[in-house]
Amino acid sequence: MSNRAVRLDQKAQLTPRIGIAQALKELLYYVSPRGNREVFIRTMLALLFISIARAATLIVPLAYGWVVDHVSVDAFSFDISVMWWLLGAYALARVSQQFFDEGSEYVFVRVAQKAVHNAALKTFQHLHSLSLKFHLDRQTGGLTRAIERGAKGMEFLLTFALLEVMPLIIELILVSSILWGLFGFYYALVTVITVLTYSAYTLVLTEWRMKFRRRMNEADEHAATRAVDSLLNYETVKYFNAEEIEADKFSKALKRYEDAAVVSRTSLSMVNVGQGLIIAIGLVIVMGLAGHDIKAGNLSIGSFVVVNTYLIQLYLPLNFLGYIYREIRQSLADMERMFSLLTEDPDIKDIHEAKPLTVKGGQIIFENVTFSYGPRAVLKGVSFRVEPGKRVALVGPSGAGKSTISKLLFRFYDPDAGDIRIDGQSIKEVQQASLRSAIAMVPQDTVLFNTDIAANISYGKEDATMDDIRKAAQLASLADFIETLPEGYQTRVGERGLKLSGGEKQRVAIARAILKNPTIYLFDEATSALDSRTEKQIQASLNAISVDRTTLIIAHRLSTVVSCDEILVLVAGEIVERGTHRDLLAQKGVYEAMWLRQASEQAEYAHPSDNIAPNDPV
Repeated sequence: MSNRAVRLDQKAQLTPRIGIAQALKELLYYVSPRGNREVFIRTMLALLFISIARAATLIVPLAYGWVVDHVSVDAFSFDISVMWWLLGAYALARVSQQFFDEGSEYVFVRVAQKAVHNAALKTFQHLHSLSLKFHLDRQTGGLTRAIERGAKGMEFLLTFALLEVMPLIIELILVSSILWGLFGFYYALVTVITVLTYSAYTLVLTEWRMKFRRRMNEADEHAATRAVDSLLNYETVKYFNAEEIEADKFSKALKRYEDAAVVSRTSLSMVNVGQGLIIAIGLVIVMGLAGHDIKAGNLSIGSFVVVNTYLIQLYLPLNFLGYIYREIRQSLADMERMFSLLTEDPDIKDIHEAKPLTVKGGQIIFENVTFSYGPRAVLKGVSFRVEPGKRVALVGPSGAGKSTISKLLFRFYDPDAGDIRIDGQSIKEVQQASLRSAIAMVPQDTVLFNTDIAANISYGKEDATMDDIRKAAQLASLADFIETLPEGYQTRVGERGLKLSGGEKQRVAIARAILKNPTIYLFDEATSALDSRTEKQIQASLNAISVDRTTLIIAHRLSTVVSCDEILVLVAGEIVERGTHRDLLAQKGVYEAMWLRQASEQAEYAHPSDNIAPNDPV
C-alpha cells in the first residue's frame, strides 16, 4: 500500500474533530459536582490538602536553614535540645508535604476515575447506538484505541497534570514572594525570569515537537489497526498462506512508527539540553548574589542554604514541564478524538414520541419498500405480509436483497420509501429496543463471544437457568455434542467462536434464539452450515418451536421451506413470484428453475414432476 493510500485510509477512519475548547468543556462536565455531594467534598478536600502541602514545602528550606545557622556556631555554644526541635520541625514539614500531597491524590483519584469511567462508558454506549453503516465504514482497532487513549488522557489531566501543574504555579508565586521578602527583589526577579524563560523555551520547542509526536501516534494507531484486522481474519490468512504478507504489512506499519519515534526522541534531546542550560544560568546568578551578600555580611550560611534549597526545590519539578505540557497537549488531542465520537449522529434513532412496541399476534407488513446502498438499488417496491403464526420464506439468488429485508426489519437501516409495520405499528415510530426484543434472529454467519458455551446460549437472557440452557441446547441438537466436551457447558469457544465448527456455531445461535422465546422468528439461512442429517433434525425443531409464532425464513436450500405457508421469490430486489411450494412449481417459472438446479446437484432431490423432496409434507 502506498504512503498516500495509507494517509487516505487513516483519514477515512478519523471522525471530524470537535476542538480543544469543546473537549475541555466535556471534561469539566464529567468532574463537576452537579449535585453530587461526594464529588464536591472530595474536590474541596483535595484543594485543601494541596494548600497544606505547599505551605509545608515552604517551611522545609526555612527549617533546614535554621538548623544550619544553629550548628554553624562554635561546637560548645549551640543548644543540642534546640537543634533537635529544629530537626523535628524540618522532618515534620517534609513528612507533612509528602502526606498531604499523597492525600490530595487519594481523595481526588475517585473523582478522576469516576469521570474516566463515565466518559468511556458513554462513548462505548454511543458507539453501540450508531448505525450499522458507521461500523462497516470504521475499523475496530482504531475505535478501541481512540477510547483507550481518550480515557488515559482524561486520567492524566485529572490525576497528574491538575495535581502537579497547579501546585507548581502556587509554589512559584509563594517562593518568589518569600525570596523577595527575606533576601531582596533581585533574588525574586532572577527566579521568576529563569522560570518564565524555561517555561517559554519548553513550550515553544514542545509545540514544535508535537508534529513528530502526532506522526508517531498516527503510525502507532495504524499499526494497531493493521494487527487487529489481521488477527480477526486469522482463518482467512491461513487459507491463503498469507502469513508473510500480513507480517510484511505489519512490519511496514511498525517501521513507520520506528522512524517517527526516532525523530521524536532526537528532538527531545534538544529540549533537554536547552532546559539544563537555562536552569544552570539561573542557579549561578542567584547563588552568586547570595555569595556577595554573605561576603557583605547581609546573609548567613543558613540563608545561603535556604536560597539554594528553594531554587532546587522549585527547579526540580520544572524538569517535567516539557513532559507535562506535551502530555497535556496529547491528552487533549486524545480526549478530543474520543469526545468527537460522541458527535457522530446515529442514522437510525427513536423519534421523540416513540413508544414501546405492543406485540399481539406478530403480523409483519412490508408496504412498497424501496432501499438502496448508496447508488445501488437493492429493494424496489417490495410488498408482502406475514400473518400471525404463519411461516413465510424468502428465496432467490445471491444479491437479490433477502438479507437486506432482515436488516430493515431489525431497523439497522430505514427504507428510502415505503413502510414496515408490526401489528399495525410502523417500526419507525416505536422504540428500537422493544422492536428487537420481540424478534429472535438466527443469522447465516454466527459470531460468538470469547466465553463459554452456556454464556453464549444465554446471551440476551441473563436470568436463564442452566435447565433453560440445557433445554434450548437439546432443541437445537447441540446437547449431545456439549456432553462430549470435558468441560461441558463451561467450554470456552475462542475468539469469535473459532474453536467450534460452522455447524456448531449455528446451533448455538439457534439455541440462543430458542431461549429468547420471541413472538417473531427470523431465520437467515439458519441451517446453511449443517449437514443433511443434522439439518433435518434442526428443521424439525425449528418447525416445532415456531408453531403459532410469526416466522420469516431466508433460505437458499429450497428443501427447508417447502412446508411454509407462502414462499416469496426475490430477484434483483423485486418479488417476481409468490405462493406455496406446490403452486410455485406449477407456475414453471423462476422457483421451478431453482428447484430443478438444486435437485440436479443433490442426489436426494428428485425431479419435481416425479416426486417432491423426500421430506416434503405436501
